[in-house]
Parts: sequence; structure tokens; C-alpha cells
Amino acid sequence: MSELAAQVDAWLEPLGDPATGEDLEYDNEFLELNKASEGKPETQFASAEPPDWSSVSDLAESLFNRTRDIRLALLWGRAQLHAVGLSSLPQTLRLVRELFERYWDDVHPKPDPDDGDAYARLNVLAQLEDSASVLADVRQAIVFRSRSVGQLTVRDIEVALERLPPRDDENPMSVSGIEQMLTDAIAENESLKDLPSQLADELDALLNLLQERVGYGRAPSCDSLKEMIGAVRKVMPTGSAGDDLDDLLADFGGGGEDDAGGDAPAPRRGRSGGGGLGDSIDTREDAIKAIDLVCQYLERTEPTSPAQLLLRRAQRLIDKNFLELVKELAPEALNEVAKIMGVDPNSVAGGDGFGGF
Repeated sequence: MSELAAQVDAWLEPLGDPATGEDLEYDNEFLELNKASEGKPETQFASAEPPDWSSVSDLAESLFNRTRDIRLALLWGRAQLHAVGLSSLPQTLRLVRELFERYWDDVHPKPDPDDGDAYARLNVLAQLEDSASVLADVRQAIVFRSRSVGQLTVRDIEVALERLPPRDDENPMSVSGIEQMLTDAIAENESLKDLPSQLADELDALLNLLQERVGYGRAPSCDSLKEMIGAVRKVMPTGSAGDDLDDLLADFGGGGEDDAGGDAPAPRRGRSGGGGLGDSIDTREDAIKAIDLVCQYLERTEPTSPAQLLLRRAQRLIDKNFLELVKELAPEALNEVAKIMGVDPNSVAGGDGFGGF
């Protein structure tokens, strides 16, 4: 068990009577924690200062000796993203989820005493969707750091996948370069390949719990966080192309050359990699991965087949909106279609304003 997991286990135990301790929102130590987490804004005489994440972590851990509070859990988790990296996030999500599971009525901030409304908690959890809060921390988080390989952040992956624009002074990594770095990093730390699945599983478990407790319409969706996790999953190696294809065929009930034969079903192989496909294709990232594996197979075994060329083109079209599809498939018709729809065809290249088409 990791040190973080052991720490979370300790904080999930009851404190006594009451099991969640007192609400320390106005305690001096809690106020000091909030101040440390805010940093300092730029002034006429001094530059802005980032939050003191080391102090945030220490203060949150101290306060957990006296209370059980979702606000503490998230602030502690944000501090771990800066100190430890992305691998800490599954434990933060588990801490929040299990505090709710075990102490829904009593964990702080408590539901409204009159009607049981959880609005105070939802305000806290809004940090999971805040681009200046948890999302910013995740984006800066280190996926791995190694003396021999270097280091990689979530932002590096997003830029390589063209989901974020590079800075003017930035030399973006290539997707293939990132995949090679991850392959080398996994050779040093095999558990790294499971990180995307751990993140997705813990986030889904938390969101499902919240939907049951407060309703689907009020629970956070965390779409941006899911996209970040999906980006990491997309570049995470899971083994050789042949191994991935065998697993893909098994997921769809197909057999390989080593099938048992006759009526005996081939044994089903489980997936150990964070970027592999599960029992079904549930996300756009899964679909892209499936197409990629089929193309790799065809390119290796049937290099003269035109099928992979069509599949590669389909893969490139998955993320495009309607007008971008017109531009790709029938560029000569773009101006006429844009005129009918009342939009500027010159803006299609930027991908702005057409998400609904």
C-alpha cells in the first residue's frame, strides 16, 4: 500500500463522537490554510506569488486530526498534485467519495439542517470543474519524472494532441515522442500504465455516488477533467500492437489463430493497461484506439489493402463538426453550405462556433 493510500485510510476512520468532528471553518488553523491556498496577487510593488502548497498540505493533515471535511480533502489533494503529481489524484477522489459514502449526513460541510440540501458541498465540488482551481492543478501535474527519461506533464500531452495551443516560446513534444517516453517510464515503473484507468474509475465512482445523492442535474459532470484523463489514456502504451489487437478481438468475442477450435470458447484475456479497451467501447477515445489497432493490424498483415487508408481518414474525422466535415469531404461545397447556414466559411479552420452542427 502506498503512503498516500495509508494516509487516506486513516482519515476515513471515525474521530469519535461525533464521528466527523466539529466544523472548523472559522478555526484559526483553517483560516490559515485558506490563506496559504490563495497565494498572493500581484501588487504595484511585488509580483504575484503562487499558493504555498507545502503549507497547505501540512495544515490540511493537521486539521484532519480534528475534523472530517470535504474542503480539506480537496485542498490536500490539490497540494499533492503539486508535490507528488498526477498519481496522487486517484487517492484524493477516493477520499472524497468514501467520506461521502461513510458519513453523508455528518461530513463537513453538512447538508442544510432544514431541508437536507447539499448546496454547500456542491459549491466545494465545483472546484473539480474550475479552470483556475483543480483543472489548472491537474494540467500542471507531472505524469512521471525520471532522471533517465525526463518529465512529462498533462499539459505536455494536451499540447501534443493539439488540444491546447503551445506557448510562443514552447517547443511542443510529438505524440510519438511522448509515447516512447512513457514506454521507457513504464519499464522503470510498471504501475504507471494503470494510472488512466485508476483515474477514470475513481472519478466515475464519485460522480455516480453524487448523482444518486443529489440528482443527475445537480451533480458535477467533470467533462473537462474526463477529457484530461482521456488525453493521458490516449498516449499511454499498453503493450505491443499485436497484444492489443488480440485483446480487442477477445473483447468482441473474436478468436485468434491460437483459438481452442471446435465449440470450445477461447479464453478471455483481461486488460492490465490503462490505455486498453475494456469490455465495450464507451468513449470516443476507445473508438479511436480501436480504429488505430485495426489499422496497425492491416498495415502489418495486409499492406496492400486500401481499408486502412479509409479507416485512418475516418479516424481523423471523428472530432470534426459538420462544416469541418464538409470542408474535408467536399471542400468545393463549403462556401455554398456555409451560405445556406448563414456562417462565415473562413472561420471553419479555427473550429469556433460550429460545435452544434
